Amino acid sequence: MTEQEIRALLNQVLKKMFYRVLRLQEKSVSQAANANLSRTEMHALEIVQDCPGATLTQIAEMLDVTKATVSVSVNRLVKKGCLKKTKIQDDRRKSALQLTEKGEECCKKHKQFHDTMIDSMLKDFDIASWPELLKGLQALLEFFERLRI
Repeated sequence: MTEQEIRALLNQVLKKMFYRVLRLQEKSVSQAANANLSRTEMHALEIVQDCPGATLTQIAEMLDVTKATVSVSVNRLVKKGCLKKTKIQDDRRKSALQLTEKGEECCKKHKQFHDTMIDSMLKDFDIASWPELLKGLQALLEFFERLRI
């Protein structure tokens, strides 16, 4: 294959992959623990799982969305029984967020989706080539990070 053919194929694969990942993840997330979650809500839960006590501002920064967007998502997650808010003693205007049992179950189901995706990707590669695969994915991530506005 020529370089041009490989580039065209990579472009085609990446486009299809992004579209399908978004659709499949949305379906997986909406079904997680029967909570009917949006992608933003699920990712907010993941952040709280990784950083218990996270605030709205911290979640907004990590998701690269506005604080207002996160506020709406967090309020929905509280109503759905996935998160609980606790006022921070030093600053009563802020709330620390924690997963409920239902929120933990949603995160568990979402992790299963990610694990299945990773298993599927790695199964066709010899373990010796995993570092090269990772290097390519990290380069793609760095590209996205540089484009961040």
